[in-house]
Amino acid sequence: MSSKTKAKNSVDPGEVVHVQKGKRPPTDYHAPPVGRYLGELIRKDGTRYSRIERRAYYADAEVKHIAKTPLHIARWAVQQFTKPGDWVFDPTMGAGTTAVEALRAARNAAGVEIQYVDVVQANIEANNCFDKKYSILHGDARNMGDFLKGLKKKFALTVNNPPYSGDARQKGFWKDTQDKFQYDDQYPNLAFMGENDEYFEAMSRIYATCLKYTKPKGHLVIGVKDMMRNKQPFMLHQMLADAVMRTGLAKAVGTAVLKHHPGTLHLNTYEKRFGVRPPLYQTIMVFQRKEAK
Repeated sequence: MSSKTKAKNSVDPGEVVHVQKGKRPPTDYHAPPVGRYLGELIRKDGTRYSRIERRAYYADAEVKHIAKTPLHIARWAVQQFTKPGDWVFDPTMGAGTTAVEALRAARNAAGVEIQYVDVVQANIEANNCFDKKYSILHGDARNMGDFLKGLKKKFALTVNNPPYSGDARQKGFWKDTQDKFQYDDQYPNLAFMGENDEYFEAMSRIYATCLKYTKPKGHLVIGVKDMMRNKQPFMLHQMLADAVMRTGLAKAVGTAVLKHHPGTLHLNTYEKRFGVRPPLYQTIMVFQRKEAK
């Protein structure tokens, strides 16, 4: 039995994601919640969901993608806000985490990806999801309204871990493997824009399109890991929440959190080096599609 097979047997890819509810976020969470606090994604026994568990059953090819959506965010959202047969969407598919978690749960999946279509397909194939309905649209999420015009079904859920410049900057950490770990400059990736007015306007339009094709009372779930800028937490999640609210199509349901585990050397040493605690959690914001008047 190979080590890969042993690893596959050590993780349950169908595990129900547990949420520990409470009145307020953990004391080491760095911001007020958007809307009410929904809880922390953590196992009942207190052990944390690991961001590297995906290695047990996702394709080896996904190593090419530097900023993968935490699988437990997508899995929780699918379990919480959809039922079998529903359609789940991701406007920036990346490595295809949302699609895989939806398909594994007997949902259907669709999404847009500009560069890593091969990785999305490889992850779907690695999970033997051939009997499910899915659609991978190759292109720029900013133009996805053109792709979706003929869509007859509406989504029950959109899950998104948006690309941002913190992702693009990671490519400098992999100097010896630049061919594997970078966004290709030939594509107009959103991560190259930086967090400026143009970026947030683009994300607002993208979310407006997602919500336009979402069922009334359907959900939009956004997971984001806030960065440090000038040695202070940069509240990207709040700026993205504002971008959603500007659409006028959704209301904020609340915020859940997921600790970034295992921590990185950067996260584990930052406070000691600079005297400021960096964001240690993924912020998971939940919005609901308003009913048409």
